[in-house]
Amino acid sequence: MERKIHAAAVVAILILGAGAASAIETITFPNRIGQVSFPHKKHQDALGQCRGCHEKGPGEIDGFDKVLAHGKGCKGCHEAMKRGPVLCKGCHGGG
Repeated sequence: MERKIHAAAVVAILILGAGAASAIETITFPNRIGQVSFPHKKHQDALGQCRGCHEKGPGEIDGFDKVLAHGKGCKGCHEAMKRGPVLCKGCHGGG
C-alpha cells in the first residue's frame, strides 16, 4: 500500500511538469546502505539547464538506477567536473 501511495505521489509530481520540477529543493532516495539526499535545486542552479540530466526535458530521468548513478550519471559527472562526492559515504548516509 505504501508503495502505491509513493508511486502515486511521484506520478503527481511529474504530471505537474517543469514548474514543479524547478521548485524541488532536495530529492531523497532511500537505500540499504544509507539514503541519498540529492540537492536538486543546487544542481539546477549550478548547471543552468535541465537537459544535462533530463534528456527528454524536466521530470524523471529515463533509466535512473544504481548503474546510472555510479556510472555516467552522478559519479561520472562529479569525476568529469572534478567537483562533488565520488566515494560511497559522500552520497550515502547523508555525508
